[in-house]
Amino acid sequence: MKYKGYTGRLLRVDLGSGAIGEIPVTEEQAARFVGGRGMATEILYRRLPAGVDPFSEANDLLVLTGPAAGTPFPTGSRTAVATVSPLTMTLSTGYMGGHFAPELKYAGYDGILVTGRAERPVMLVIQDGRAGLQDASHLWGLDTQVTQEEITRAVGPVKVMCIGPAGEHGVRYAAIAHEQHLVGRGGAGAVMGFKNLKAIAVRGTGSVQVAADPDLFFARMREMQSIIQEDPIARRFRQIGTASGMPKKNKIGALPTRNFQRGVFDHVEHFGPEPLVEMIQRYESCAHCPVSCGSVVRFDFNGESIVSERIEHESHWALGPLCDVGDLRAVLKASDTCDRLGLDTISAGASIAFAMEARERGLLRDEDLDGLDLRWGDPTLLDPLLDRIARRQGIGDLLADGVRLAAEKLGGDAHYFAMHTKGLELSAFEPRAFTGMGLNFATASRGADHNRAFTIAAEYYGILGDLDRHAHEGKAKMVKELQDFSAVIDSIIACMFTIDFSTDVQLFSDAINLITGMEIDPDEYYRIGERISNLERLFNLRQGIGGEQDRLPPRIQREAVAEGDAGPLDIKAMLREYYDLRGWDESGAPTRERLRALDLIDLAPHEAKEGAG
Repeated sequence: MKYKGYTGRLLRVDLGSGAIGEIPVTEEQAARFVGGRGMATEILYRRLPAGVDPFSEANDLLVLTGPAAGTPFPTGSRTAVATVSPLTMTLSTGYMGGHFAPELKYAGYDGILVTGRAERPVMLVIQDGRAGLQDASHLWGLDTQVTQEEITRAVGPVKVMCIGPAGEHGVRYAAIAHEQHLVGRGGAGAVMGFKNLKAIAVRGTGSVQVAADPDLFFARMREMQSIIQEDPIARRFRQIGTASGMPKKNKIGALPTRNFQRGVFDHVEHFGPEPLVEMIQRYESCAHCPVSCGSVVRFDFNGESIVSERIEHESHWALGPLCDVGDLRAVLKASDTCDRLGLDTISAGASIAFAMEARERGLLRDEDLDGLDLRWGDPTLLDPLLDRIARRQGIGDLLADGVRLAAEKLGGDAHYFAMHTKGLELSAFEPRAFTGMGLNFATASRGADHNRAFTIAAEYYGILGDLDRHAHEGKAKMVKELQDFSAVIDSIIACMFTIDFSTDVQLFSDAINLITGMEIDPDEYYRIGERISNLERLFNLRQGIGGEQDRLPPRIQREAVAEGDAGPLDIKAMLREYYDLRGWDESGAPTRERLRALDLIDLAPHEAKEGAG
């Protein structure tokens, strides 16, 4: 391959037959899709049949790096995992930090394509271009942290990604863990569990070639590292992570509380950064990251001293305010429990909040609840209920499928307060208070994912602009551009936090060019992002998911935010403008003209219409 930053090959593992081989990464794939999210979309679009069932041998699991992995590019150490989501039926690509991606690249691979299903639990062990499957029956049932400890004890100094009990039991939002970094949203851990793949362990001692002259390359990398390291927001992240966001949103009545019924959390003073800072023992960093925004905390809970990763804003919120739980230590413990069981904290918290409201409305009775008291604000129920969810026991079996399917099973008016789009539970940004985020939630390819377009940077923090958070004007353009911008960040793969750290499209374009030898300018950067966004749309349309699912939950459309300043949100006008800007027809499908302009016509379905592009 003429482009650098790639090994030029993927490891292919067929769990059914045990066959292990390699498939090439082509120059065309690299130039059109960069890596990570973009390349994952292209590979799985070509491989998977229309309407594929996530829990079938036809569904693949794809682990991918980006060209930045293994280089000093700041924050470029992230790993992508792509599959058809058991929660949403969409293509879902999630990301985790840590050290797995560089290690995989050093071992000689840009990624791993996992097909088929093993008859019994196995783990995949990769060491410098050699790979093999080993029995993992003795690891089945262990939590994610113990699993990693056992594997490194047995195999040696490897980097491990694995599932916990939630993945083994097919929880539709089960996560994959590496250290305490998780691929959370969308349920990739459940696909891994269905395949009886407990873990992947990798050890590599190779290196990564880059295109630029070494002196120039390292000088530019030092410059980029300095830009991020010296940014005041990056310094704030290093000190307290994302915890400072909660009190700020609460102050303006925009902190979703009690399953999005309210915008103000009465116990927010216990959830700001100050209580967390006092617990910090040390700071940690992902590979080649100058921010070091991870930290290890120690706290006491019910007489036990617990050491864990610092809780961040989304987990903080989902297990706290969303359930109206005001006990910080109980929330910290619940977040650690989710990590160990292998549960996405956002979907887990949203499912618990949904169950609390269902009980309040009489759709769940006391006899349905296994002796648990599902009342708002009860911190004692979090851990027991999370364990039931992870093992699909009692009421946990209902909640293990996420709020969309739980609402279908309960019937009545449960759909009204099932807070999801396309099956993915809403994250911690009130769409009625931030209308751009509302449009992003409705249109993002895998559902309510705030990282597909972090509009808050323009609607509230003033980093990427200064737009009225209540207004509708200008939001369609902002959402489209941010979605395309973010698609390439997820393909490099860089950390989405870098949007906040004095970075721009020119910096990311330069980084791709220095590493790969490509000649991408900002215009081409956005074109690549738009190509990825359109191919994801084609994938979802093939899954039967189109414009009819570009909508927000009924509560958001009909209710004002209690104790907030935002009324119901109607996105119809913004959505029409968004479709026009995308070159999509009135049903939300890309036209052949737009696909042709993006060099995607070879992948266009026959029924794609001609139209304005």
